[in-house]
Amino acid sequence: MKMLYVVNTRHDADAYRVYARVHMDGKATTSAKITALVIGALSLAGGLAAVVRQGPKVLYIAAALFGLLCLLGQPIGLWRMRRQLLKNAENIRMTIDYRFGDTAFDVTWPGRSESIPYSELKKVVETPDYYFLYTDVRMAHILPKKDFTQGDPAGFGSFVCEKAGLALQHHKAR
Repeated sequence: MKMLYVVNTRHDADAYRVYARVHMDGKATTSAKITALVIGALSLAGGLAAVVRQGPKVLYIAAALFGLLCLLGQPIGLWRMRRQLLKNAENIRMTIDYRFGDTAFDVTWPGRSESIPYSELKKVVETPDYYFLYTDVRMAHILPKKDFTQGDPAGFGSFVCEKAGLALQHHKAR
């Protein structure tokens, strides 16, 4: 099988940071994020105003804390996911080789190798520095554009999306 693209990579903390951002943003719609911010701001402002006017009562403090959680939910979620990814990565420095052919791509890392048909891809996301190939709603292969050793990274997104029958999604995370 002719290899059209080859990527030799090592996942690092930056790759997991961007992956966490892309993954968390994919879980919440824009309207859900805006709603959480509005509810958070109103709850925080109302709770703090009530505490100032009527003194520290449990209900007012709870409203203010609820508002803070709404406002900080996304950053806390990103921090926790990134921390968990780094903690679960037994050997973050292991080398992973990807070889993309006409019908499937092969993934090789120490002690294991598998071939994945393009039809198993669920989503393809491109950021300025990475491609994320989702084979599951919770798992993506992380391909840094700087690690392409064969093939032009600029054309990779359209290539893999055409093979998988998917639309390429863009994300601004760096």
